[in-house]
Amino acid sequence: MKRLGFFGAMNRDLVAAIPGALILPDLAPGAAALMESAVPDAIAKHGVERLLGLGAAEYLGGSAFNAARIAAFLNRAENPLELAFFGIAGAVGDAYPHLEALRGWQVDVDGVEQSASPPATCLAMVESGGRTLLTASGANAGIADFLARESEKLAVGIARCDLVHVTSYLHPKAPALIATVLSRARQLNPGLLVSLDPGAAWILPGGENLTLLLAQTNILHLNSEEFAHMGGHDTTASLAARLAPSRRLIVARTHLGATVYEDMGDGALEQKTLPDTPLPPAIVDANGAGDTFCGGFLWHFATHANDPLTAARRGFLLARTKIVQNGPLNSMVLDA
Repeated sequence: MKRLGFFGAMNRDLVAAIPGALILPDLAPGAAALMESAVPDAIAKHGVERLLGLGAAEYLGGSAFNAARIAAFLNRAENPLELAFFGIAGAVGDAYPHLEALRGWQVDVDGVEQSASPPATCLAMVESGGRTLLTASGANAGIADFLARESEKLAVGIARCDLVHVTSYLHPKAPALIATVLSRARQLNPGLLVSLDPGAAWILPGGENLTLLLAQTNILHLNSEEFAHMGGHDTTASLAARLAPSRRLIVARTHLGATVYEDMGDGALEQKTLPDTPLPPAIVDANGAGDTFCGGFLWHFATHANDPLTAARRGFLLARTKIVQNGPLNSMVLDA
């Protein structure tokens, strides 16, 4: 049985349908609207109170956690995959709600460390033009220590996977430390495939840390803004050349569809594109749509590795379902 792993943050998400520009001057004056910004835990605590007072909804989130949720729900019917998670779980009172959820979804959590600190907090202000995110580290402040201290254990756990999906942390040392863990995992399992959704948190700083991580990546997920920042279609071949030397895929998603660029083994890229689909008349909540795409893509790819375009289609359709409802998709929606 194939094994699909997820490595990334577990957050507490507060989502409010308000323009970020309305609240940023008071809450986080240095942050930019429609972007993701890191903030101290104290600002996040104040932001939670503000957003709850404005009617915000609260969800368990985090990019890797969101993607794992979708894969777990898709996996329910026949259980064709083993699922695993790696990261740090924060405490809410005496409970660890992310761990409880993952266990309930039949996800192996041996690679998750429990922290007495609260989960990372993400304040999401959603509007028609996009979303403004303010993220505080919470328990994830310890990610660099965790990666260094448990490097071998994590590598062994990841090496048990056929495919592992990695998402970003705010700590500046995280990309290089994760690259080291992945390199060691590849020594233990040369057939390991690595999927990466770096997000703006890792793409905008760029530099050597991102280069090290790209060199361990087989499947690179980018939204339209990230794809453009990294050169877009004109430099796709050079971007693919920065990835791991085995199978290489770049999955560029837009609001209207997705394109898969696949290295055919000779350095040439084959481009396959889904037909554009107009946006629905009303977008209710786009927060987590990209993670939903990745969860659907990865589950399908792990079970049908020779069909990445259909995997992209599945991810896109799930993301479209996500944006017309509040909160994460649940199993009832997926079963409908």
